[in-house]
Amino acid sequence: MADVDVVVIGSGGAGLVAALTAREHGAERVLVAESEAVVGGSSRLSGGLILGAGTRYQRAAGIDDTPDELFHDYMQMNRWRVDAATVRRFCEVSGPVVEWLGDLGLEYHAELVKAGDERTARVHVPIGNGQAIVDVLHRHCRDRMVDIALGQRVDRLLVDGDRVVGVAVGDDEITAHAIVVATGGFGNSPEKVARHFPSAAATGWTWYIGGDGSRGDAIDLGQQVDAQLVGHDHGLRLLHVDYDKNYEALLPGWLMMVDATGHRFVDETAPYGVLDVVVREHGDRAFVVFDQTSLDRTSEWGVGQFAYPIPGHQRPLSKHWNPDLVAQMVAAGAVKQADTVEALALALDIDAVGLAGTVARYNGFAADGVDRHCGKKAAFLHPIADTPFYGAELRPATVCSTAFGLRITPDAEVLALDDRTIPGLFAAGECTGNVVGPNYFGSGNNYGNACSVGRIAGESAARFAAIRGGAG
Repeated sequence: MADVDVVVIGSGGAGLVAALTAREHGAERVLVAESEAVVGGSSRLSGGLILGAGTRYQRAAGIDDTPDELFHDYMQMNRWRVDAATVRRFCEVSGPVVEWLGDLGLEYHAELVKAGDERTARVHVPIGNGQAIVDVLHRHCRDRMVDIALGQRVDRLLVDGDRVVGVAVGDDEITAHAIVVATGGFGNSPEKVARHFPSAAATGWTWYIGGDGSRGDAIDLGQQVDAQLVGHDHGLRLLHVDYDKNYEALLPGWLMMVDATGHRFVDETAPYGVLDVVVREHGDRAFVVFDQTSLDRTSEWGVGQFAYPIPGHQRPLSKHWNPDLVAQMVAAGAVKQADTVEALALALDIDAVGLAGTVARYNGFAADGVDRHCGKKAAFLHPIADTPFYGAELRPATVCSTAFGLRITPDAEVLALDDRTIPGLFAAGECTGNVVGPNYFGSGNNYGNACSVGRIAGESAARFAAIRGGAG
């Protein structure tokens, strides 16, 4: 007789969804083991945007969408470098999970937004951000008598033959019919970032914005049972200047971006997942250039200078690119200031001829209202003409999420090195490695993955626990 039916390791979005779903599907005794002193993991710190296709919220907004359309866009964005069957299951469940959360009491803004570079708005924005999702799930877990043990960092899986039969926290052991690993990513482990997300570590400015418990425990636990680990060097990096550590995903459109040759290479308002990929192709270094007039007009332009405004997330000024902080960054040397474009290029250590020519051409685009190089919309084209001129180096330094982890089946079963499923072991969320791909799809990808695959994992774990429990 096992101590409990299902143990869920981790209390972020994936873990809470898995636990609640397991209860809904007949698991009578469900325990969530959380390593930290608070429920929610990185999920509570997130904006909470969640991806879902074919929802009633989309239909109410006049948006026609299907899981097949999401699957197509998702696989194209990732160049099919994720496991198609697992992603398809994620896409199929994504819409029902968004609606299920709504049925539990989660409220969404009426306006939906696009995840990134796709045509369909399918990102649902919760009122109250990620903490609101955690609060709703936590409340229903309490109502359904799901036990949550805080400050309990699982460090060992209990094994009987080829089956996982429980977990251990030090010398304390708990047996279970099924285990769901939902421990989040490993961004808070510099050693694991260097090993499994080397392109993030190599920027030299790396910092992480997630929860303290994101130390890659799933990797360590998986290795104990010879689980497959996949997704090397996958994750999301955000562009950042080497100064303050204010999280900001998007760049204001009035910035012009160049590489070390002084030439533009991308629409500066592109989604952050796209910018991560494109900047990687330019040596993981980029430079933004702007003038005094643009800086002075930031308050006037406000959120209108962001290409992907998020309901409830509007603010009048960029956290980084505003007069007060730019002045601080100039004083600290993180932003360079000069009276000529050529002098600015020298200060930035980039090609002066290339930058001068790029600025002149860009100013022509601004005058005409047409970007004939990168296709940036006219609303974001502002000349770089009034001294002083400013510039700063950016690197994809902010580790927003990691995507190396356990390989799972479409039913969220963890696969062993020999491609068999490991009986009794399931996984969901950021700790998996074959759902979120090398090219981050866009806003709502992580939370959508957490909740959708968490839902699958909870149901699968409950079903497996019923079979194992019935077998004695």
